[in-house]
Amino acid sequence: MAIKRLKRIAEPLLLPEGLEALPLPLLLYRKSDSAVVTNPEFIRTFGAGATSRILAARPLGLAQERPVHPSAFETPGRHEGRFIENERGERITVDLRVSAYGKSSDGICLVMFEDNGQRVELQDQLVKQHLELQKSYDQLHSLQQALIQSAKLASLGELASGVAHELNQPLQAIMGFSQELRYIEKLSPVGTEYVEDIVSASKKMAEIIKSLRTFARDSGQELHATSVAHAIEESTRLLRHTLLQAGVELELSIEPELPLTHANPIQLEQVFVNLLSNAKDALESSGVSVPKIAIEARTTDEGILVRVSDNGCGMPSEVRDRIFDPFFTTKPVGKGTGLGLSITHGILSRAGARITVESRPGAGTEFTIVFPIDRSKPEGETA
Repeated sequence: MAIKRLKRIAEPLLLPEGLEALPLPLLLYRKSDSAVVTNPEFIRTFGAGATSRILAARPLGLAQERPVHPSAFETPGRHEGRFIENERGERITVDLRVSAYGKSSDGICLVMFEDNGQRVELQDQLVKQHLELQKSYDQLHSLQQALIQSAKLASLGELASGVAHELNQPLQAIMGFSQELRYIEKLSPVGTEYVEDIVSASKKMAEIIKSLRTFARDSGQELHATSVAHAIEESTRLLRHTLLQAGVELELSIEPELPLTHANPIQLEQVFVNLLSNAKDALESSGVSVPKIAIEARTTDEGILVRVSDNGCGMPSEVRDRIFDPFFTTKPVGKGTGLGLSITHGILSRAGARITVESRPGAGTEFTIVFPIDRSKPEGETA
């Protein structure tokens, strides 16, 4: 009598009650018969039929996006970058945490699913917020530097005004008496030479006091529609002979019928005189074979753009960063007060214009000014 071998029926795969209540999608998988059981959170997250879609998925390949497949359950550990399609065909990116469950002979593994779509979204938000914070920090830093500069200018303005006032009267007396000496007293040649030296030194002091007064001058100067082109032409006319004597070639490129800006015309001429004088001094000390200054003025979307450039020796960054500081100068003692560019910066700020500088050693210097356009008068009308 033949004995029939009875087929062993696999026990049903059940999810323990403790795992079933977890608020995390998970499943149990048995390799021997590909049995799968999930908790309610798994169904809520991925929809009905998700287990059948997992079992029907193609085996894992080398593609960057890979579907969840039972072959991943056979290797304990973390598996990143998988996806499950929900009932609407949408891909949900997940990470898997696979671990053995029960006896090793049972071949059952526990798989926990982490929806990393939220994590990626949070990472994107963090990156975006970091960039926004960095932008805000840069803006605050720029504002802080502007406030520091404004505070320095205000303090130095008060100091300069007081010093100029206190020095002016005794200086006028020195100049007046020394000039009188030349005419009412018979001086020896040496005495005459000394008096001439006193008069010359007094004139230099008067120029310094004049600069201090200009620096300390209140913003009450009258501002009205002003021609930038006219200010450039007048300043170059004043300095043309000086530039020719220094052998400096001057190139002008001014757009016809340049719009007007809102500024003080006399102060605007002073701005370009200061920039041209500084460029000439830089060229004289650089020793270039063909010293050249170029001025370009044209209209842009931002306003009226003016560039003043030279082919001189340029400046290192530590000098470039301080050129608008009051009393900062690289010129020898007696040749500069260090107020020219500070005054220039103040005049332009009051006119609502901004000035920047680009320079590096051996490559010359370029100042760029952007003036707001005055819409109160027709374009091309000269103040």
